[in-house]
Amino acid sequence: MSTSINLHKNELTGITGKESMDILKKTVDEGLWEEYRDLYSKASELEYIGGFPIQLDIELNASCNLRCPMCPISAESPKGKGKSTWFDFNFYKEIIDYGSKNGLKALKLNYVNEPLIRKDIHKFISYAKSKKILDIYLSTNAVLMDKNMCISLIKSGLSRIQISIDATSIEVYNQMRPGGDFNIVKENLNILTKLKEELKSATPLIRVNFVRTDINEHQVKEFVETWSKKVDMVGIQEFIKPTKSSSKVTSKTSSAKRGSFRCSFPFKQLVITNEKKVLPCCTFWGEEMSLGVLENAKDIEKYWNCEQINKLREVHKKGKYYELEVCKNCVEGGMVDE
Repeated sequence: MSTSINLHKNELTGITGKESMDILKKTVDEGLWEEYRDLYSKASELEYIGGFPIQLDIELNASCNLRCPMCPISAESPKGKGKSTWFDFNFYKEIIDYGSKNGLKALKLNYVNEPLIRKDIHKFISYAKSKKILDIYLSTNAVLMDKNMCISLIKSGLSRIQISIDATSIEVYNQMRPGGDFNIVKENLNILTKLKEELKSATPLIRVNFVRTDINEHQVKEFVETWSKKVDMVGIQEFIKPTKSSSKVTSKTSSAKRGSFRCSFPFKQLVITNEKKVLPCCTFWGEEMSLGVLENAKDIEKYWNCEQINKLREVHKKGKYYELEVCKNCVEGGMVDE
């Protein structure tokens, strides 16, 4: 795997090892996979908008077990975010059933939450798999990814998993991921790798993530060089200043995007929060642009084609994100120039 990180002009994450995604087309219908990736590529270039989102991100719970300085959950109390607020499985099935008939290709089973808090996550994955959703994935801090969880993720048919580590040393990890355990995360990742081999499973593909901030950016090169030898993909994410946090964390990585960034998220996907709010963006700032509340699965098309999201697309097609305060805060809020 190459250790160079190439950041797409319309994306906020640079990925090395992206060619590993080709493995997944062998686990599904290859023709449908090629069609999906072609449409996704065109949408990433802001050249395609289908009648239905290519991808949905569904927040199955609104809680997290860590309190990271680059995440808005750090500023919130976990009170009132227990099981009673979790996303209902029957409504989820309604969404997947409708989406599978109308062009839904990919599914991410979290937003800014920690999805493995839900021990029943496997049934959500299995159901989407049974409905021929091609690409099913999630992002996790992996603290809760013990052996039993690893087995259930593999057997459920999860396509890929993104594990947030953000450091190469315990000292920096503890600053980036308060409440986590660096050694446990690495061990859990090793368990997942070994179990894939034992179960002779090509999936889930494993990607490790690194959110680049002023705390950890001196470790970027070492992180990429270390993990590119051990996992399928490595992602270096640009820092986005949290919407609700008073954290002083900053980053220099986004400076090159000032005045030129065009966001592709509204061309590809919608986010559905645990409160059933529909968002046009998967960053923290998406919550500031709620399109409405999802009453039934058919409403997805209504929000996907509504005036608000179309205006958002037009602004980004013109490369003028800075005309929208929310987008400007998202792209530039954490910037510190060289």
